[in-house]
Amino acid sequence: MAFKQRHSKFKHVKGEPFKKDNCYDNVKISKSPWDSNKSDVNGKFLAVVLESQGGGAFTVLPLSQTGRVDINHPKISGHKSPILDLAFNPFNENEIASASEDCTVKIWEIPDGGLTSSINECKKDLEGHQRKVGALAWHPTAENVLASGGADGVIFIWNTETGEPMFVLDDMHPDLIYCIAWNYNGSLLASSCKDKNVRVIDPRKGTVISEGQCHAGAKPTRVTFCGTYNFVATCGFSRSNERQFGIYRQENLSSSLATETLDNGSGTIFSFFDEDTKMVYFIGKGDGQMRYYEILDESPYVQQLSMYQHSLPQIGVCSMPKRFLDHKACEVMRFFKLHNKGMVEPIQMIVPRKSGMFQEDIFPPCYAGSPAMSADEWQSGTNKPPVLVTITKDGLGGETSGKKIASVSASGKLSKQSSHSSTSSGRGRTPERESSPSPAVITGTAEADEENRRLRSKVHDLESENKELRAKLREKEESLSQIKKILQ
Repeated sequence: MAFKQRHSKFKHVKGEPFKKDNCYDNVKISKSPWDSNKSDVNGKFLAVVLESQGGGAFTVLPLSQTGRVDINHPKISGHKSPILDLAFNPFNENEIASASEDCTVKIWEIPDGGLTSSINECKKDLEGHQRKVGALAWHPTAENVLASGGADGVIFIWNTETGEPMFVLDDMHPDLIYCIAWNYNGSLLASSCKDKNVRVIDPRKGTVISEGQCHAGAKPTRVTFCGTYNFVATCGFSRSNERQFGIYRQENLSSSLATETLDNGSGTIFSFFDEDTKMVYFIGKGDGQMRYYEILDESPYVQQLSMYQHSLPQIGVCSMPKRFLDHKACEVMRFFKLHNKGMVEPIQMIVPRKSGMFQEDIFPPCYAGSPAMSADEWQSGTNKPPVLVTITKDGLGGETSGKKIASVSASGKLSKQSSHSSTSSGRGRTPERESSPSPAVITGTAEADEENRRLRSKVHDLESENKELRAKLREKEESLSQIKKILQ
């Protein structure tokens, strides 16, 4: 379908790759045909699945360790078969989960300074799947809750602290599970399966909320939630093998709100949704294109923005959390692109602005990386929105409803809001910020925050439309003046 064009502050977002000196080279990236990101990143480390024989392995690099990676750099190897997926714990930057063809999920603890020697012993071994495990997703608000999906058609919801499953969803998928994703507050889980169906699941009740065949092609479908909009974005293949994406309401997967054909590429599409900008990125495996769109809460629901192109294809990609970006440069997303020849290249997504001042309108409160509740609270039925953190030009904090909130300076550093700092090792720590306290919960409701964002966006849009109308009016007045001169 052809999307109606409207003004967007993100229309001219552009991709800017890092210089080669600031990339990571000589990494023996896995050549597994499994369609996963093959990597993950947080504010301290970059993790990449490696090509290895006699078992699965991955390496973890400090973000500051750019350039050529030593061939003997330490690695983590405890799986008996190739590793298929990696996921850092969003609430503990020193903890990472790995999924493998050996039917297990393992939890690993990374030393503060990075790997100094190879690690073979994991922190927790999560056993339960009967076939290979290819998809992992940490809960966005509850601590120590991890979902895993396997080729046995089963989804396990684990308590990684105890190592025991909290819920086992074993009667919903008749075949291999390609992808799983949590919604904004972690109350629902979406999955895509080899039977071509996408499902939205309530994992605590063990029920399927909605189900539908979003793409008729036989190749894998990927799925992600669109934040507070309660939409689901899917990407897959048509019956004629064209790559396409669709936007659906999470309660109705049988009818799309918008569908768009992308191209005739053969590689799987990875999708990333940014709740703060309402942008969704579609990145093709095996090509060098990164397309991005803005998701709207009303018709036409999708606004096409632009595309970043590169001559070299990506075989995997991951994205960095918003709070660690270069906000002074108006960076709204950063991807880490895995090249065929062993290089990992960071790519900044920049909103061009003439002013060098901090641009508050494109940086609303973002995900803070602190848990809103415990695993037991979530298991008992509690739902809480994510903990948010404000981004300011100078790092000074503010107060909401009399409660202190955390803030992030434009350079991406958390500022101190309280004298009671966290002493737990690993959690919320990044380079040069070991003494910073973990952010506190914003007590305002998510609904109020979202309404505030929408109103500010509408005001900005109206102001832009007003400027355009004034410009057109001036042009008409000038034309009228010239006509009068001719007539005289």
